[in-house]
Amino acid sequence: MAIPELPKVLIEEILCYVPATYLKRLRSTCKEWNRLFKDDRRFERKHFDKAAKQCLPLISTKYHKVPCLMSLNLHGIMPSLEVESKIRRVDSDSKYPISTKMENSRVFHCGGLLLCSSQDDESAILVWNPLTGENRWIKTGNRRDKGRTFVLGYYYQEDKKPCYKILSFYSDSNDFEIFEFNSDSWRFIDDICPGWSLINPCQCVSLKGNTYMFALNETKTCVSLLKYDYSTEKSILVPLPYKSRCFEATSLSVVREEKLSVLLQRDKSSKTEIWVTNETTTKAMVVSWSKVLALDLSPLLEIWYDGSFFLEEEKKVIMISNRWIEEENISEDNLYIVGEDANKATQVYTIDGCGSAVYNYVPSLVQIERARGKRKRVD
Repeated sequence: MAIPELPKVLIEEILCYVPATYLKRLRSTCKEWNRLFKDDRRFERKHFDKAAKQCLPLISTKYHKVPCLMSLNLHGIMPSLEVESKIRRVDSDSKYPISTKMENSRVFHCGGLLLCSSQDDESAILVWNPLTGENRWIKTGNRRDKGRTFVLGYYYQEDKKPCYKILSFYSDSNDFEIFEFNSDSWRFIDDICPGWSLINPCQCVSLKGNTYMFALNETKTCVSLLKYDYSTEKSILVPLPYKSRCFEATSLSVVREEKLSVLLQRDKSSKTEIWVTNETTTKAMVVSWSKVLALDLSPLLEIWYDGSFFLEEEKKVIMISNRWIEEENISEDNLYIVGEDANKATQVYTIDGCGSAVYNYVPSLVQIERARGKRKRVD
């Protein structure tokens, strides 16, 4: 029996299990499939729940106007990395030119969408689906000095429709705002972490719609993770694998959109440890952790507070983006691949200047929520 002869319901069920990047290639098969992949929110939600997640390393740098995919080769004697340009661009938008607005940008990944904000111009931020090309610019306004952090999250309503929000904050004050996509408006909210201060704002990650970030208590005796829930607009403390008043190095990542991964180094003489979550009890946020790697990285590299990493859990290999500074304050960002044998840390990519970071990117057909009456834009 040929595909067109199969029942429509069965065809859709089969397509729900096809990875998103392959569905993109099938859009030209027929008008009905093109409409299904582009405009059908019911299919989009089913596909997001059922399809195999493709976890790809993504890099953003000062010199790439938009983030780029990376091809990581772990075979052979020496691992290698190639920066690709397959990710879809958005520089055709003449109202907000990507070349000027996203210079020196910060990127936050959430469920297949990228939230891009510029460190130089915070008057507008970009929400973008690189797979489909759909994007939405959001005005923020300049209320005070630069330095705001923007993170994206969502929750499911009773009808299982996702509701997206953006959280904006300054790490040095209790100044928090929420942007709601469906109303196209910002509003102030109360302090999300009473008794705690957010630290290392560049280390925030998203998992299943919630945002996780590092926080320090007011007595400066304990570092913890903080989970922000967009449905309640409240936060819950998530304990790290062990207690400490400070760490020499910390970094946060996500593994296959299923669990958290944290990099910890207690002090310069300690090993750098990579932990992943096993199970979580949502209400009390009881978390169990497993240590997957313990690396003696010195003197090969010293991880900075804003370093980022990508974990390949099955092969027990991490890719670390880390800054190196000379005495003359000339800096460059290097990408390293490190396995269980710490003596085999391999530098695979170098970028003059600063501002690079690696992310865990999962392609998705997810559509960007619009305010009522507004049409979506696809470049």
